[in-house]
Amino acid sequence: MSKAIRLAATDLDTVEAVLEDGTLSKTVERLNCGGGLTSGVWESEAHTWETEGYPVDETCVIIEGTVVFRYPDGMEESYGPGEAFAIKKGTPLTWHQDVLVRKYYVIRES
Repeated sequence: MSKAIRLAATDLDTVEAVLEDGTLSKTVERLNCGGGLTSGVWESEAHTWETEGYPVDETCVIIEGTVVFRYPDGMEESYGPGEAFAIKKGTPLTWHQDVLVRKYYVIRES
């Protein structure tokens, strides 16, 4: 039987942090629909990550902390608790966070 799956920030309290690109982070994948479509909850300590092309299509809602995106043209955007954003695969940006960030995510890998 299919049913809705709850995404809860507290799910992260049940898993150990792992080292991901030099930063401690946690991920709880709650739904894998196949075909590269997943959703879950993620957190990471303060870090800065620069990419010439974001690796996936992703939509997020920030639960805790603030993320700042810096783009090659010098523009910056920030997202905090309760705010949502979507990033298209291939988008060049720098992801920066001064504090621990928790987010709900939906990712499509293609």
